[in-house]
Amino acid sequence: MRLRPISALTLTLLIATTACSSSSDETQSGNSSSDGAKLSAEWTPKLETATKAESTICNQVGDQACAEHLTDIALVVTDLKDAVSEAGGADAYPRTAKEIEKIDDAVDAYTDHECLGDENAGIKGSPCPADAYAIMAGGSVLKLTLELDELKNGG
Repeated sequence: MRLRPISALTLTLLIATTACSSSSDETQSGNSSSDGAKLSAEWTPKLETATKAESTICNQVGDQACAEHLTDIALVVTDLKDAVSEAGGADAYPRTAKEIEKIDDAVDAYTDHECLGDENAGIKGSPCPADAYAIMAGGSVLKLTLELDELKNGG
């Protein structure tokens, strides 16, 4: 039972640690939208890779495999958040920024609800399935919001 809080904390720390290191790497490599490039060109493939999984991956939302899949999505979303910020933030990408916020909230909820390792995470009344679904669906929706925001901006 003691592993549950440690595992949830580990998930949170993994997300925060990887987000900090990978976002600085991308900034240094020159991946900036200031050159007129669309974020969707770079981030749609990354989102597709992160969200791609077997349809049954999160049938048991407390399982390690599901948590790893959700973490993969969260890491890409965190890096995308930094890219959106560099590209004008919510003013330039309002739909995308709003969807990122929903996903961040769902990641926090999944962690706060201690879903990872909870054998009851999937039972009726548990918030864990909704948390997991919000992360997975949000990752897929981001591909569309990026394109919609860029169309709105004349791209």
